[in-house]
Order: sequence, then structure tokens, then C-alpha cells
Amino acid sequence: MKPAATSKEEILAACRELIHRQGGTALNVREVAAACGISVGTVYNYFGSKADLVGAAVESVWYDIFRCADDGSAFATTQDCVRWLFERLAYGNAQYPGFFTLHSASFVNQDRPEGKVRMQKTWEHIMEMLCKVLQQDPLIRPGVFCDAFTTEQFADILFSLILAAQLRGQYSADTVLQLVDRMLYQMPCTGTA
Repeated sequence: MKPAATSKEEILAACRELIHRQGGTALNVREVAAACGISVGTVYNYFGSKADLVGAAVESVWYDIFRCADDGSAFATTQDCVRWLFERLAYGNAQYPGFFTLHSASFVNQDRPEGKVRMQKTWEHIMEMLCKVLQQDPLIRPGVFCDAFTTEQFADILFSLILAAQLRGQYSADTVLQLVDRMLYQMPCTGTA
């Protein structure tokens, strides 16, 4: 028999495991308590309501999926960052099957502002990361960005392409990497193809 969960993080780890095995819709307080070897009341000592538990579990899954490498190597160039994002999406899809679709659909289509806020928080973090990488990428040719075409606008385009690929279940970064290479690193095309 495994020891009972005695911390908020252990409860969230059990939630992630339940989401991994059964999907996010199966998450309920009784099942979480049973998986942790604790009473339902103990779960409520850590989380004031089921909505708090589910929200924290969702945020914990997002964090697990997009947790950064300690050495920062994923962010040396824009291409490295894009590769890392696609790898993390593939990991998230394998580790938490259906999570992205379920999470997006359930919080966008229903009136669950706390879920939308948690998802938006993760997306904003990814956008900030993309902007920072774009601003510091030593391989970007001079003059790519200006007032009419900013790093923020290009980060938004990249993020939209990454989200679209995720919704299609397409985890190859090749097309987006080609776009990055042609837009940021190579000299622009002249003439016709």
C-alpha cells in the first residue's frame, strides 16, 4: 500500500496521474482522495472546492507540459524555441491524451472564467518567451523587425501556427521552422519562383 498524500503537491501529482490514465473529465474529489489514500475532507483542507481542485490540477498539467529545461538551451535561437514547443506539445499529447482539446473546449465553450484565466496565463507565458527569444536571437538578420512588423506580431503568428498544429494533432515543427528560417535568417527572395 502506498503512503497517503500529505501535501498539496502530492495531491496534484495524483491528479496528473488520473488525468493521464482517464482524461480530465474523470477528475472528481472522491477519486482523487482514493488515489491519495486520504479522506474527501482532507482534499477539501487543501482545495476549497472541486472547482479549485480541478483548476489547480489543470494548471499543474500545463506546468508539467511546458516546464523549461534548467540549462536554457531550448531558447538559444527562435528555431530552438519552436522545436522545444512542438516537442512539449507532443509530450503533452502523449502524457495527457485529449487534454488540450478537452481543456480548450470545456473552458472556452462553458462559463468557467477560472479555467480561461489559467489557460490564458500559460499562453501569455509562452508568448512572452517567444518575444524574448526573438529579441535575443543572434541569428536573425538585421532589419527584419521594425515599427510596422514587430517581434510581438511575429510571436503572435508563431503562436497561432503552433496552436493550429496542436489542434490538428500535428507535432512536426518542420513547416514552422521553414517559415522561421525564411523570414528571419535567410535573405528575402528576389524575383519569381
